[in-house]
Amino acid sequence: MINGNLEQFLDTGWFSEATLFYDGFIYWFEAQTEGNEITFFVDKWEAQNEDNKYYHSVMNQDDTLTWERVLELKGTDIELIKKDFLKSKIFDGKSFWDVEGKLAWLDEGSEVKK
Repeated sequence: MINGNLEQFLDTGWFSEATLFYDGFIYWFEAQTEGNEITFFVDKWEAQNEDNKYYHSVMNQDDTLTWERVLELKGTDIELIKKDFLKSKIFDGKSFWDVEGKLAWLDEGSEVKK
């Protein structure tokens, strides 16, 4: 993992609002809990990477952001959700482990227009 600690990501980052950059896109990871049920999701949108430190969301001309939900998992067992996430092919048909060395953990910068 570029600009981040793999162990930290696997411990808590994947579950708590992490932003990873891969091949021109941001992947936003977040989980929400309601009672015993966990909903984990990953959203994806176009972005630019600045020196593996910051990302800049690419905005439409009308200042909106086009994004898509590439993964949503629900359940009560966090370890099972994590296992399913790690094998899901959300990175252009590749799993987390397929692209782990090319993923950059970035902070948000300013937006850019198309």
